[in-house]
Formats: sequence, structure tokens, C-alpha cells
Amino acid sequence: MAQALQCDHTAVTVTNRAIAANFPEVIRHTERPILRTAPAPLYQLAQLVRHNSYKVVLTGEGADEVFGGYDLFKEAKVRQFWARQPDSAWRSKLLSRLYPYLPGLQGQSAAYLGAFFKVGLDQPDDPLFSHRPRWATTAGVVRFLSDDLLSSLGGYDPVADLRASLPADFNNWGSLARAQYLELAQLLPGYILSSQGDRVSMAHAVEGRFPFLDYRVVEFAATLPPRLKLRGLIEKYLLRRSMQGDLPAAIAWRPKQPYRAPDSQCFCTGELPEYVQELLAPAALLRTGYFDPSSVAKLVRKCRTGGPIGIRDNMALVGILSTQLLDQLFIREPAVGSPPDSDSLTCYCPAGGAEVHV
Repeated sequence: MAQALQCDHTAVTVTNRAIAANFPEVIRHTERPILRTAPAPLYQLAQLVRHNSYKVVLTGEGADEVFGGYDLFKEAKVRQFWARQPDSAWRSKLLSRLYPYLPGLQGQSAAYLGAFFKVGLDQPDDPLFSHRPRWATTAGVVRFLSDDLLSSLGGYDPVADLRASLPADFNNWGSLARAQYLELAQLLPGYILSSQGDRVSMAHAVEGRFPFLDYRVVEFAATLPPRLKLRGLIEKYLLRRSMQGDLPAAIAWRPKQPYRAPDSQCFCTGELPEYVQELLAPAALLRTGYFDPSSVAKLVRKCRTGGPIGIRDNMALVGILSTQLLDQLFIREPAVGSPPDSDSLTCYCPAGGAEVHV
């Protein structure tokens, strides 16, 4: 694409070691636990942008949510088709067509595919049908929580809480519209635009602008019928058609390639980084009280064996580590520049040399 546009293109190669090294600073800026390392490479990319003296960038967040681009939408469509004949062996095999970038998935048996994708298959009319397999995976982190923390939650059900917050007529929407809304309302604001977006770019004083989230684009997309967003298993169909003649065909019609980054292998390959050893040590886990030290130790050993690690365990390790970092940075050892214990706050501006008292 850079060649077609004759751009002055600059790239940065992000290594596992760099992700591990930058991760504490990433958490300092996200100010919340995260389950993937994906913000770390974007942190480095923003650093590169700033190094090249740019302060504002255009970025494509929102296109997948608004025009139906995520693999999750195709996955939900196949699962709906599968749900009509749940005992069919060949219908489930359609799922392997969705993830060409996951070669390990292509040769899996129907039983293996069913273990993940069959979650909620017996309730195809459930308004939350599209997201049930993903939520079942991320919920796996609960098994690492300490008994005290689990007890304090008092049986809290986040899915029930979400259902109570949905629009009154949500059940009457089409299946694609419901899935899009869940992505737009739940994942986009707090993670995609914040932890994986504004927080890591503004760490280097780089501001992102999001053309696909212009309210007029969003309003227009909301009027489109599903077939113009997801045509068969071709995602973002209308957007692709509209770009014919402006983009090379190899770009306009290429298969979806999601943004992914290595997770547990960044921290568990070779010698553990010092901060990882400290924060995941039994004594540190007991001190913070969020996680069960024995369960975490088993997870770390599993990750260090070098064998394949599933999405659930990857998310769990990153979630545990980011939570421990958050505790260290903002609770046990408050970040540099945090407000003092007084009624006034003094801010110092290096450029002007002035102090402002609030």
C-alpha cells in the first residue's frame, strides 16, 4: 500500500523482548488491567511517530465495528447456521475457513472446534449469542482469583449486569446489529480507543484521529442492510466495493488480517524478566491478595514449557501480570507525580517554569 501511494514509509519491528520491556510503562498509561499485550507494540509505534516529529495521525479504528469487519461477526453467522442442525459434522467445519492466520485451527477435529464454538449453540435466539464463546474464554481468568476476592464478589454476574443495561428493543434487532452494538458499546470505548489507542499514543504526545467514527459515517452505516456489510463471508463488503479504483485490488479484497501480538511467550521464554519474577512470586501474590499463588505458579510453569498455550491461558497470564503491575504502580508505590495528601495540588510546567496551585 505504501508503494502504491508512494509514501515515505517507516516501519518498526517489535520483538517479544521489547514487549516485555515496555509492558510496565504501557500499564502505567492504560491505568487498568488488560488481557492482551497488543497495546505494547502500538506504544512503540507511537514512539516512532513522535521520533519522526509527527503529532497527529489518522487511524482506522471503528471501521470493523461500523461496517461489520470482525471475524466474530462471520463466526456468529456460521454458528447461527450450525445451530439449525447442531449435530451436523460438516457445518462446524465452516469455522476453520474463518481464521486462515491460525494454522493450528485448520486441522482440528469437530470435537475440538465444538469445545469453543459450541458455547451457547443451544440458544441461537439469545441476544448475546454472538459473544458467548468469547466471554466464556475471558471468564477463565476467574479460576485464578483468590478465595477472598471471589467471596467478596458475592456471586456477581457480569453478563446479567450487561443484559440489564441493553437498549429496551435490543432483542428485536437483527443478529448482526446486536453483535455490532456489543462491540461498539463494550470493547471499543474502554479498550480499543483507550487502552490500545489514546492512552498509548498520548504517552508520546501523539493524537489519533478516527475518520470512521465521524458521526455522519456511523449514522450512514447504521442505515445499511446487513448484506452490504457482511456479504456471505466477505466482511466490510460495501467499504471494499467503494474503494475499488482507489486501492489496489490486492489490498481492497485481501482477507481480514487482525492485529495480534504475542502474549505469554513475551514474558515466559528464557529467563523471566526481573519484574515478572517479583510480581508473580507467591509472596507478592499473597500481599496483593487478588490471585491464588498456587494456581498462578502452575500457569507460569505451563507457559514456560514452550508448548502451545491456549487463548484462555494467554489472557489469564497477561491479566494477572497487568493487575499486579497496576497494584505496584498506583496502590503500593504511587506513580511519580501523583497528588500529595493535601487540599492543594501543585503542577510544574517545565516549558514555562511556572507553578500552578489548584
